[in-house]
Amino acid sequence: MLETLFFALIPILITIGLGYYLAVKGTFDEQDSHKLARLVLNYMLPLNVFAGIWGTSRKIMIQDVGLALWLAVAMVVCFLLMILVYRYALKNDAPVAILRAMSIADPSVPFVSSAVLPLIFGANDSAITIGICTLTTNVIMLPIAFSAFGDNCDTVSARLKTPLRNR
Repeated sequence: MLETLFFALIPILITIGLGYYLAVKGTFDEQDSHKLARLVLNYMLPLNVFAGIWGTSRKIMIQDVGLALWLAVAMVVCFLLMILVYRYALKNDAPVAILRAMSIADPSVPFVSSAVLPLIFGANDSAITIGICTLTTNVIMLPIAFSAFGDNCDTVSARLKTPLRNR
């Protein structure tokens, strides 16, 4: 198991190391970094998650409904609990409390898990986990965080309804 995990993390470490090397060498600047990040976050990552879910059979999806619900509930409850702990027990400002709660309750599933989980559990079994965690983050947790940082007067409920509305 440790060997599988090690080989799953090697491409991530090589990519990060290559990025640092190219930045130090001067062939990869800040503009390139922004363009690459935009490409990955706006196109490649959503397509990767979509392809994983699309390639999963209906039978596996139906079997994993319980897992999907538990993942979504666990992430949201942990997020809200950490906001309360940081805000009221540790006396942080609301934006700081939300950022710290995000760092605990929002695992970087789309980035790291798409490289690691398929090697450990197989592509079909990990596609549901990655998809549900990604949706939970983007549809529930990020709108709550954006409402704390937004300069307009949108309420949290209005922010939560925005991703679900048809445009």
